[in-house]
Amino acid sequence: MIPDRPPASARKSVQTMFRLLRKLDDGFQIWLRMDPLQTPGFLVLWRGRHAFLIKVADTSQELADRALQPDFLDGEKVTAESLEESAGFRELLDPDDHGLVRCLLVFPNVDEGSIDAIEKLRSADTGVTFLGLKQRNADDFGEHLKSLAESAVPQPVLLRLRARFTPESVIATPAARVPLARRGAGESLPPAFLDLAQESLAKLEVELPRELEMEARRFETRLITGPAGCGKSLVLLHRALLAARLNRGARLLVLTHNRPINGELKRRLTTAAGRATRIEWRTFFSWARSQSPHRPGGMVHDYQMEERVRALMRDRDFGRLTPAFIAEEIGYLRDLGIDTLDEYLALDRSGRLKRLGPEQRRAIWNLLGRHRESMERADESDWHEQALRFRDHARCHPELLRKYDFIFIDEAQFFAKVWFEPVLASLAAGGQLFMAADPTQGFLKRRESWAAAGIDVRGRSNRLAKPYRSTRRILEFARELVERRRALHPDTADDLDPPTDDELDAIEEDGEDPAILRLHPQAALRQLGDELSRLREESPQLRGSILILHAESSATRSVTALLRAKLGAGEVADLDDRGDPPAGPFCSIARFHSATGLEAAVVFLLGIDSLLEAEGDPRLDPESRAERAAAHTRLLYMATTRAARRLVIFSRHWP
Repeated sequence: MIPDRPPASARKSVQTMFRLLRKLDDGFQIWLRMDPLQTPGFLVLWRGRHAFLIKVADTSQELADRALQPDFLDGEKVTAESLEESAGFRELLDPDDHGLVRCLLVFPNVDEGSIDAIEKLRSADTGVTFLGLKQRNADDFGEHLKSLAESAVPQPVLLRLRARFTPESVIATPAARVPLARRGAGESLPPAFLDLAQESLAKLEVELPRELEMEARRFETRLITGPAGCGKSLVLLHRALLAARLNRGARLLVLTHNRPINGELKRRLTTAAGRATRIEWRTFFSWARSQSPHRPGGMVHDYQMEERVRALMRDRDFGRLTPAFIAEEIGYLRDLGIDTLDEYLALDRSGRLKRLGPEQRRAIWNLLGRHRESMERADESDWHEQALRFRDHARCHPELLRKYDFIFIDEAQFFAKVWFEPVLASLAAGGQLFMAADPTQGFLKRRESWAAAGIDVRGRSNRLAKPYRSTRRILEFARELVERRRALHPDTADDLDPPTDDELDAIEEDGEDPAILRLHPQAALRQLGDELSRLREESPQLRGSILILHAESSATRSVTALLRAKLGAGEVADLDDRGDPPAGPFCSIARFHSATGLEAAVVFLLGIDSLLEAEGDPRLDPESRAERAAAHTRLLYMATTRAARRLVIFSRHWP
């Protein structure tokens, strides 16, 4: 049954029918039409090839009995056309489909005898079967449906019927996932749908509660997790569109952690909706800036933090603690919202491999205080400080926050604990928080729970297991990468969940092996430029589905400039650029840290050697080296699984 329970707004007769249908045996698949004003209300498939459309009539037994009186119809007969139009079957079926799909007009409140008598009043056979349910149980009804089943419905007819009956479940097949062999051939692809698990989650309890229930239920949370390419973002997108359609006047907000994935989701929304929606799309920090009154004059970026910390360490003895470690530690503290030294001294630092004694913690806390004071004097801020100020604003002035009925968070694993406080404060009474997350990345890698972030997902978490994005060989390659890295760095990245043998066997397309080109960085850039030029000339159908990822965050601008000089300014989009990207670029470029949630048919990976060299830094102690290796393993696994059809890696020291 999709959804697995009827909406509260469904008519009583529809809910009665729903309860009966859910008792049918496992040979049936049933869809309820989400818009209560559209009829027929149910699509039933038996054995996947016999289709029934069911409209539920509210007619009472009394009204049916009156209809049987001679003077009730005023001498007029019910025409075939009026019956068919009132049931709404015509809009779903082509003329040739009527003999293939059985149409039923069901009366839950009328006995079978009365229905038989009413059918005799019809002037002609309409192709619609009348059926009373008052004296039928689920077994009787199921057997009756089976007796009505005739020849199997051809697959093209079933796909067309599904697309018309559940248009909210039709997905625009991403260009990245179209097999390379079928590109540019002019072949018309059949409609693609969310799979049953995805569709169930997209439609589960997507309506707001009744007004009387709103205060009693402060808000509801639902979490979906799963590996790369399983459709988490797709479910979130379709659920947001459906929530906007079914809850008129509702306020909806979609939050992401960075600009590239925010832009990608908006692009998918435009493709899916085909028109403007009432959904507000924001990165967390753009949303925070729109509501927080504090506007600092300068920004201290992540790549500047290590030098800031190094300068603050000059007059103190920090032993073997490095500026990189301390910069990460103070970011960790502020992400958790640690406000006092006592809290820090009591913190168990779950997931942090390097142990710190009380004196080391005091020294780090003192350095953090001096860093914040220096930013205050210079009217500066960094990302962590902006999040803390927004959290404090939400605590002190919750009444000033815009309230939303639905908040959706994609890649929620990258949301720090302090980000969730203003999110929850912005939910209206009775609202919904829906999150999609990969539990192998982001802050959860520190073994923190959602409950620690103030979010209760007990009994409201679902996992999607089947990967769809990448070919079998790409996922096999990614899994082997994780296994090799674990062999080199034991007990690290043990929370990664690469696909199992069964999941790999379920992937239809085998694909080609990823290519590893062991070139010097400058030679790699020349080879990349030549490869892109060749692809643009020989494979124009790949336009917009080529992605270049660079592990060195500071290098993307120079690589973008080089590629634009070779291909043309409008041919390369820098997804991390704050400006508007060029329209219809041939390829895009992003940092590894911005790539989660992105996908492309062809992906090129650069700068990996810098990650591997950083793991060998002689200044690192064993715990810090293990933490860095685990973080890099997650990055590499994420980057390799962005590719749907072809993966090319430039690395002299690929692990």
